[in-house]
Amino acid sequence: MRPVIHSVALLAALFAAVLCLAPRPAAADGLTLELNKVEDTPQGCLATVLIANGLGQALDRFRLDLVLFDGKGVVSDRLLIDLAPLPAERTTIANLPLHAGGCAGISRVLLRDIPACRGRQGRPQDCLTGLTVTTRTAIDFGK
Repeated sequence: MRPVIHSVALLAALFAAVLCLAPRPAAADGLTLELNKVEDTPQGCLATVLIANGLGQALDRFRLDLVLFDGKGVVSDRLLIDLAPLPAERTTIANLPLHAGGCAGISRVLLRDIPACRGRQGRPQDCLTGLTVTTRTAIDFGK
């Protein structure tokens, strides 16, 4: 009877080892765009964004169409921002000017579209559909 218990214990230990060593799926397939920080500067509101590229390929074109809203929910500005290149399986950090005034004047940023998203092979990609958008700021950020 003891050899059976030892065999079961050995099989359980081997199974646990295999699970620990098995390759895990990527944390984030697709693209993730995070509005990480905003700060007032002498030039206006500066945003720090993080772009995690989990597409499995580098992007040599990545342009965002952003719409800004003031504290009353009224459209106040529209920006086209180019954030390329985005290396594959990496997170890129970019600083971009959002607004000539203070950050408190922005209540919401809407990602309206991604008019240019292209891999190194030259083919356009649909980067908007699977994109995850998050914020760590008081400014609402979504698509």
